Amino acid sequence: MFQVPQNIPSDRCLQTDGLADVQFGADMRDREFLLKPGVVFFNHGSDGTVPRRVLKIQEEYNYEREEHPDFWTRLNSKRYVDQARAALAQFVGAEVENLQLVVNATQAINSVVKSFPFAKGDALLNCSYTYGAITNLCEDLAARIRPDVENVNLKLPFPPTSEDDVVKKYEEILDQHPNIKLAIIDHITSPSSIIMPLKRLVDLCHSRGVKVVVDGAHCLGQLDLNLEDLGADAYVANAHKWLYTPRGCAILHLKKESHVWARPLSTSWQIGRSLDQQFFDQGTLDHVPLICSRHGLQFYQALGGMDRVVGYTRAMADQAVEAIETEVGLKPAPLPKSMEAPNMRLLEFPPLKMFPYSVENLWKLHRTVFGDSSVFGLIVPIDGKFYLRISTQVYTSKDDIATLVQVLKDFFKDNE
Repeated sequence: MFQVPQNIPSDRCLQTDGLADVQFGADMRDREFLLKPGVVFFNHGSDGTVPRRVLKIQEEYNYEREEHPDFWTRLNSKRYVDQARAALAQFVGAEVENLQLVVNATQAINSVVKSFPFAKGDALLNCSYTYGAITNLCEDLAARIRPDVENVNLKLPFPPTSEDDVVKKYEEILDQHPNIKLAIIDHITSPSSIIMPLKRLVDLCHSRGVKVVVDGAHCLGQLDLNLEDLGADAYVANAHKWLYTPRGCAILHLKKESHVWARPLSTSWQIGRSLDQQFFDQGTLDHVPLICSRHGLQFYQALGGMDRVVGYTRAMADQAVEAIETEVGLKPAPLPKSMEAPNMRLLEFPPLKMFPYSVENLWKLHRTVFGDSSVFGLIVPIDGKFYLRISTQVYTSKDDIATLVQVLKDFFKDNE
């Protein structure tokens, strides 16, 4: 007689035995990450890299999915996603029903902006610090999708002089454009690595009847969050950057009042049902990275949580900036201390005769600085200048900093 296979969902938990004994720096890199020997990686802020333990549990979920795809799709994957939602909601100070897991921050912001109930003549606000992909979204919305909506771009000076000055600039633009109904505000800007005075800006916008969607792509694991207290209408953040999660996972927090109008990009089978069902069922999708966010968080907490992790990464960033300034001569961007991101810093390149400022020269410069080495940092263009952006992680060591310094010295020796 045919025997119906039994569905037994797993209650997996990341194995963290011995993790607290691993020393931050080279020991952490060699034992817990897959970076090749000799690789000096100062760009964790772009794509991250996943710890071995999290990759192992990701593989276990992949095998479970392939062993019985229907059990996975119809029964187990939603259960696992809900476990992850609950864990991350607790971590960021959110009600579970207000938190959704999505593929990335860019998609989440697209979902919010494209479903926002603009009326004819309304305006959307972004600024010169806004992430490039989201700037493109705002321009595309006003040019193609909703040509009856105005796209307002606030020009902010770089670097900012103070939090007060940034808030004043927002007050002025809201006064000039009373038709603004939705503002997109970064929490930590990218690539400029500025912590915005977010609570003040959210409260300011709300006092003018403006809804706020926050791009917090870099904040999950880097800043302490309490999303219910913040009160933004929507908040998005990636889990793959600083929370040790496989790529393809972000959070979307929606204030209860936003549930009325916010919808996922794809309309699918769950239309009219709860938001968590609608965001879960976006057609065929690999839910494993979403599920693994719970285990990335377990890794983070087993390392000692925010106090220990960010305490170390901030100290490494400080040491790297000091060494590069002292030995190479690059000056750090003069940000107010309260606006300085813990794990990401900018250092200004002087004018270079062989690489005059242009978008076309950006990757030529990048290849010349790092192309023949195992070192990788990120060179970014901001307001007519090139900057080196460094990102530090728990695997960053003093030897890594010394290697980066030497690569920069060699470049400037050849390009004086």
